[in-house]
Amino acid sequence: MKHLIALPLLALLLSACQTSSTVRESLDGSVYRQLEGSTLVLNQDLNIAAERARVFIQNGAVRTGFNSFKTHCAFEIDSIRHDGAVIRGGSFAVSRVQAAIVQVVMREPLRLAALWRVDGMDGGGSQSYYAGYHFWLTSADQPQVRRMSCFGVYAQPGELYPPTVEEIRAALGPVATLQ
Repeated sequence: MKHLIALPLLALLLSACQTSSTVRESLDGSVYRQLEGSTLVLNQDLNIAAERARVFIQNGAVRTGFNSFKTHCAFEIDSIRHDGAVIRGGSFAVSRVQAAIVQVVMREPLRLAALWRVDGMDGGGSQSYYAGYHFWLTSADQPQVRRMSCFGVYAQPGELYPPTVEEIRAALGPVATLQ
């Protein structure tokens, strides 16, 4: 049983290491959009808290956290060594689009040795993930801006899919425009 889950997950993880410049347009079709070489326009300044490297966007608004069951994006800078940073509004070239899968680590409850299962399925760790994309950004004016990462809903491997362009645009709302 353990191997039945491991093989599809391994294939999914290996595919996440590849660069993919196309993203599915919407859930109702098979149209893909080429996003490498496109432009991301940030329509407002984004404040990043001290000693943080990213700020989250969901449902068209800046968030301190995010709802795991909706598409969300994060703008990321290359350092946490600051007393607060600002990503200024402006245009960024999307230089690379990289598929990504992130395993969500969960805290384990206290386990007693007598209750340890001996069949190898100890229930340890998370079996849910986020699938999405890293949009590597370049700007001559703001070289500290690294990327925008957008992920779909928190799900188990069989239900996992990256967000579509339509879902990414909905998550960004008026904050940013992916052209």
